[in-house]
Amino acid sequence: MLSNLTAEQRNSLQAMPQVLGLAADIAHAAVTIYLPGENKKFFNVYKQEQPMTQVGNVRPDMTGRRVRAVEEPLVARVLQKNVPVNGKREWALGMFNSLKVFPLRDSRGHCYGAVSFESAAPDDIIIAQSLELLCNLRQDLSNNSNYQRLRPSDGIMVVDANRVIVAANNRARHMFDVMDISHLVGCRTNDVAINWPLVGMVMETGTAESKEFTMHGILLSIRILPVIPRPKAGCAIVILQDITELRKKDEELLIKSVVIKEIHHRVKNNLQTIASLLRLQERRAQCDETKIVLRDCVNRVNSIAIVHEYLSQQDTGLIDVGKVAKGIYQAIISSMLHPEFILHADFKADPVQLPSDKATSIALILNELLQNTIEHAYEGRMSGSLKVRFAEESKRYVLSIADDGVGLPEGFSLNSNRQSLGLKIIKTMAEADLQGSFSLTNREDGGTLALVTIPKGGLEDVK
Repeated sequence: MLSNLTAEQRNSLQAMPQVLGLAADIAHAAVTIYLPGENKKFFNVYKQEQPMTQVGNVRPDMTGRRVRAVEEPLVARVLQKNVPVNGKREWALGMFNSLKVFPLRDSRGHCYGAVSFESAAPDDIIIAQSLELLCNLRQDLSNNSNYQRLRPSDGIMVVDANRVIVAANNRARHMFDVMDISHLVGCRTNDVAINWPLVGMVMETGTAESKEFTMHGILLSIRILPVIPRPKAGCAIVILQDITELRKKDEELLIKSVVIKEIHHRVKNNLQTIASLLRLQERRAQCDETKIVLRDCVNRVNSIAIVHEYLSQQDTGLIDVGKVAKGIYQAIISSMLHPEFILHADFKADPVQLPSDKATSIALILNELLQNTIEHAYEGRMSGSLKVRFAEESKRYVLSIADDGVGLPEGFSLNSNRQSLGLKIIKTMAEADLQGSFSLTNREDGGTLALVTIPKGGLEDVK
């Protein structure tokens, strides 16, 4: 499609797609670029964009298609005569749009393509400035927020070299009607009622600028784009957005976020208070069995408190399970191991982000597994090894705890009704809460392997 163009023409044409959508939004028109075909009876649609400022009346995208010249007589005339043409296009039975077609010229004035603006209610001045912007903007816009596309609620104005507003769309007129400025076109941007010094600076430097400001009690976001991006080059396009309600919503969300964090912080503190009370009760208990039950309860409460501690430090409802697992591991090891016991520990957890309720279930499972291992695996010994892993695989998460302890008793079964409360908690949470599985088996080289597998599919719906 570009093979018949000169290097200058190709460079100019290839820079247009990045600003074509913005030009369509500003002009409030469908913008299409046409190139001549090898056969004069046909031409090609190089690129087409629909305006995001328009609702309905959207034509199918013609980009890349070959069009018969007899189907687009206005475009054919522009390509042949190298002159702008105005006309009408019937887009539905008995319904017509205005069609303005302009030649695309190189530095020698040769026509190498055409660009059309199709709109139900065209504004000649705004369309002319959109065309200038399209043909003159050559810089990389990928990281420039000033050139982002528009919204239907944006007000658009054209300011000439004398800083006089020479055109405005209906949305801009309505915004200023609310602010008791009824005759917007003809006002100067340095008038007392408007006073936008930023417009003059953009015209002086040729560089787009933006800012937020309050005018007549309304919070506005303003973007000013030089039509030709070089100093003192003439007109500018001013884009105004009323962001009053948007900022109110942002503030409300911020307040909610702070409140939620504070709630998690207080829940953590309350859980730690409960754990402290249980520890006091544990010290006063006379029966060893009661002490063990209270100690296990303390660890369970602390595991949930760790989850709330992480929730109180971030904005999302997702938790890094790896960090939570490490916190629980360190807490259990420090609280349950005898000071003289030598443990050769190997802990590793992948950084996995999961919803808070699922992270809580995994935290409690890990807590119960570690308690069970330390309490039963090393009976009669003063040393041992422990390997803890939480890993993310392609379709699942795997929590494994391996020890070199005494192993499981003969005839052990997870389905037995006589199993401990801890094992029942693990099995219930793994299967019911996480839609996973739990197994506990003897290792070939001695000790026990506890394995919890959690399918990713069971967690995706709540992410």
